[in-house]
Order: sequence, then structure tokens, then C-alpha cells
Amino acid sequence: MIITHKIAALTATLTTALSLLAAPAMAFSVGATNNTETLKNNLLGTNTAGLSNFSVSITGNSAAFGIFTNDPFGLTSGVVLSAGRVAHIPGQNRKDNFTTQDSDLSTDFGAKGEQGDLTQLNLSFFANSTVEKLFFQYVFASEEFPEFGGSKYNDDFELLLNGTNLAKLSDGKTVTINNLVPEPNNRSKDHPDYIDNPSLTGIAANIVKLDGFTKVLGFEGLLKQNQTNVLSIRIKDVGDGKLDSAVFIKGGSVGTVQPEPVPEPMTVGGLMAGGAMLAAARKLRNRRGGSN
Repeated sequence: MIITHKIAALTATLTTALSLLAAPAMAFSVGATNNTETLKNNLLGTNTAGLSNFSVSITGNSAAFGIFTNDPFGLTSGVVLSAGRVAHIPGQNRKDNFTTQDSDLSTDFGAKGEQGDLTQLNLSFFANSTVEKLFFQYVFASEEFPEFGGSKYNDDFELLLNGTNLAKLSDGKTVTINNLVPEPNNRSKDHPDYIDNPSLTGIAANIVKLDGFTKVLGFEGLLKQNQTNVLSIRIKDVGDGKLDSAVFIKGGSVGTVQPEPVPEPMTVGGLMAGGAMLAAARKLRNRRGGSN
């Protein structure tokens, strides 16, 4: 009887996971907007006592900012910033980036080389003497994963509180492509915070085109009391303007109370790893000679 129950539970788990893989892309929605009031209202929740005088300013292409709902990461809804067009993010991940032309997500806004495509949102606010810390939750994702881990295409991502980058992984390392996938030819060294999403077989490959993303990560930073503070969310391409990266901020989680942990996305053995080693060397060779 016990064995029967265990088999039934396992079957139910697999059925739920497979239903996630089969979920229609329409369930995950992203709408582009550079309206600063809309972005501000989606970032802030009810736990902002002690904070006041909020204002938002942005830098970057208007198509690089947006609002999302029904995401596959467990955030539910919120604000997304990308080095490309946010409206292109939802959908089936069908390509393995053998060349940048074949990539699902590769928007170059025109800034070449090390400048890349910079997208930045600054949230300015006053903190009184009753509050000590700022919190929120987020996911970093990229089309650079996993093939360009450990390379010069280490797209820049920072969460700056008064100029200090506090975008950290669970072990304290900064959130970068190279820290998450240091050796794409040795996947055993992938960071435990990294979730692979290869085309067709990835756990969210039917929902989001990005080739990899982090677990839900928490931001925590000390505030300057009785002063104006600035939170800067910034992301940009490095090395070239190709293969987009993005950051998803959980809606309403920016505040002075630490949010409840978000459950990890469901995984099924084998689905996460499937397709992860597809022609990395060929992709790098073609990228050097490819164009958008």
C-alpha cells in the first residue's frame, strides 16, 4: 500500500511538471512600457513604511522596459528590464544559438562593442530613521547561457544601492554569466543557483525563450537613514550587442520587509540537462563571423 501511494505521488509530480512544459506560451505575458509611473507602481508593494518621495528615471531603449505576468519563475508578476526587446521574451525556446542569426533573442539597439545595449532604472526615495534595509526578489536570465559562460560576452548586471552592487548569488558571488556557468564544457561546475533552459527540452522551454536563468534570488541592502537613497537596476550587453539578457523584479516586493521565499520551479530529471552541450564550439565560431 505504501509503495502504491509513493508511485501515485511520483506520477502526480511528473504529470504536474509535464503540464508545465506543455503550458501555452500565452500564459506568460510581457508588455513593453517606459512609463515611469507604471514601472514605479509595479515595483513597490505595501511594505514601504518609512520610505517616501519615490521617483523613477530610466536610461535605454523604450522597448527594453516592461511589465510581466504569469512568469515561469515563480515571481507571478512584476517589472522586466532587458538588453533587448522585452516583448520578444515569451514564447517557445526553439533555437540553440548555433549562430546569432538563429537565436530566439538577439536585439542590437545599435551601441556596439563594450558599450553594448544599456538599460537602467533608477528608483530614488527618502528613508527615515525607522527603517534599516531594502528588500526585493528577482531572477536574472540570459540568451548567452550556457555556451558563452566563461567568455568575454559576460553581460553586465548590477543592482546598485547608493552605488554598491548587491546583486549576489547564494554563496555571495556577484550575479554574472561567468559565475553561473564558468565552464560550458564542464557543466558539473554550473552554479547551484543556475537553471538551464535548452530549446525544446528545458523545463520552461515552451514558455520563455531565454536559454537559462537563476533561481529566485533575494536582494538585501542597508539604507542611509534620514537621507535620499537610490536603487539602480542596470543590465547591458558586453562584448557586442547580441544575445539578450534580462532581469525580472517581483512585483510589489520592493520594500522594507523581507519577502517570503518563493518556491523553486519544478524540475524533472533529464529535462534540465537535455540539449545543454549542443555545439558550443560551433556557436562561438559562427558568432565571431555572424551578424544580426
